[in-house]
Amino acid sequence: MATIDLVRHAEPDITIHDDFLRPLTSAGQRQTQQLVDSLHQYPYTAFFSSPLKRAVDTITPIADDHGLPVQKNELLVERKMPAWLPNFSDYVNQQWQDLTFFEKPGESIHQVQERYLSFLYGLPSSAFVAVGSHGTAISSLVEAAIPGIGYHFFSKLGYAAVTRIEMHAGNVVHLAVWEPKSKTFKVANSIINPNRN
Repeated sequence: MATIDLVRHAEPDITIHDDFLRPLTSAGQRQTQQLVDSLHQYPYTAFFSSPLKRAVDTITPIADDHGLPVQKNELLVERKMPAWLPNFSDYVNQQWQDLTFFEKPGESIHQVQERYLSFLYGLPSSAFVAVGSHGTAISSLVEAAIPGIGYHFFSKLGYAAVTRIEMHAGNVVHLAVWEPKSKTFKVANSIINPNRN
């Protein structure tokens, strides 16, 4: 069974509008160090990342701690946007209501989901990997595993959050989130039952 820890990038500096070059804030850098401490115990066999700077800068210290390189992969980029949008929230809402909706030259959530699934299907069945990733991309995989949950998951997903997916024979068989207080991965009621408090 393959285990994939999807690490959402830490807090980015949104004053930088270039999606590829957007760095982490100082708070984001501190979040990254907390991830190093939290994930030190896991026996990762490889580290991958979206080539976007904020994802690379989040996963690299964790990979360094494990003595492994980060392999950048174009399949792991965030959902491509048509431009820097002042009405970002409205656009996001529309995309989650219709997973095939996008404005050129952007892409739909369904397209992101397909990209990420193709990456996951290419991993060995014994893989235990960490992936520097993005909120929409991670949530698109949650949506693939549990249809109708993706937007709720996206709305709750914080920076530097870690989502664990376990796959067997091409199917997601387990989904959990890192809980800092208990320092372990747990299936969260809010994923399965979004109406529960």
